[in-house]
Amino acid sequence: MVPYPSFGSPTFSLVVKGLVELHRLINDGKGDSQEAEAVRDALDGPLKALNRTEKERAQWLSEDLYSVSAPTATIIQNAMNSTAQHRLIEALEARESRDWDRALALFRELKGQISPDLLSYNRGLVWDEADYPAIAAEFFNHASQIDPTNAHYRALYMQSLSLYEPETARNLAREVLANDRKHDPLVVAQAATIRFQETSSASDAQTVQLFRELIPIMERNLARVEADAGRPSNAAAYESTVGKLGIFYELLGNSSAAVDYFSRGLQVNPNNDGLLAARGVLLYGTGARAIADLERAAQLGSQLAWPYLFLAHHYLATSRFEDCRLMCETGLKVRGSDAVKSELEEWRAIAQAELGFPSDTVRAAFEAAVRLDASNELARRNHVFFEASLKAPSTRLQMKWEQKTAAAIRQFGLAERRFGVAA
Repeated sequence: MVPYPSFGSPTFSLVVKGLVELHRLINDGKGDSQEAEAVRDALDGPLKALNRTEKERAQWLSEDLYSVSAPTATIIQNAMNSTAQHRLIEALEARESRDWDRALALFRELKGQISPDLLSYNRGLVWDEADYPAIAAEFFNHASQIDPTNAHYRALYMQSLSLYEPETARNLAREVLANDRKHDPLVVAQAATIRFQETSSASDAQTVQLFRELIPIMERNLARVEADAGRPSNAAAYESTVGKLGIFYELLGNSSAAVDYFSRGLQVNPNNDGLLAARGVLLYGTGARAIADLERAAQLGSQLAWPYLFLAHHYLATSRFEDCRLMCETGLKVRGSDAVKSELEEWRAIAQAELGFPSDTVRAAFEAAVRLDASNELARRNHVFFEASLKAPSTRLQMKWEQKTAAAIRQFGLAERRFGVAA
């Protein structure tokens, strides 16, 4: 895993921070202030240190940000011709293939030919997927300012803001939830998601209190969605609302209510990988339904670690070692805490050992498991057993590995989600 986004070096990230700060000052009418000059001066060194590609990228980013600082009334949109339509398709395909420089260049050519809010929205998506939430937030906010009725724009802005300026996002979320009826249900659901993230540093008593405050708001939000099913943003709002209600009830110990909410969401969208994973985790160890949910979430390409973690454990417990190995390797590529990835590395090591992989490969996975989570004692003991087995090849490995039970893994997963980790 590289220690910085694949779309830029640490120095480029410093430049991004400065450009976003400068953009905000310009928006506030302080572009000629001493504060803005200080930001420009601080940018000189990092800009000079960039390679050629990143210098060009930074220059274009600066121009793109400056373009959305202009009053929207001065932006003229021409009719979209066939050439522009083709270019838009190319831009979307480039974004899909993670060719972000090309996508941004194509969107730049579309300025004046698609609506300014749609242009900023798509630019925001590119930067969001490139792992630069600070830039994404600026473009999503611009799109939302142009079209305040588009709840999707506002929700994406809040989501990006929570990754870049969490305290600012929490304050905004509190404002939304204090007057939830005045905001679109999708925005309310996003605000609840941001407040949920506070539990990562909250005590148990504070977490319980927060959930008890959020549940009536979210139940009211759900009633609004169900009463106005025709609103475009309400499908996403429904799934997000029932998902959060399910998690809140789950972590308060009401599993039946949690499963009911997850199931209600899946009735509307059977392919919601987040809801499938949530229900699968909660039901894990109780029957085939949980495995079916988790396998479907994995098939859908979930970007959460949960489906891969639980399936890897299931496949290991049922001696499906190649399936276990593949699940571990997939899970290591998506979002997850170090504790989750430690488990995956440990199980990958066991699966590799069972499959006859070279001892150095197995050893490296065990060492990674301990490095990721020093408290993973099972990984340590299984590693010791593996090293001993190399001196006694006749040892039946599959009878010696120490493994957690399904109930223990379910509790591990629920505890991780209690702290908002990779949720």
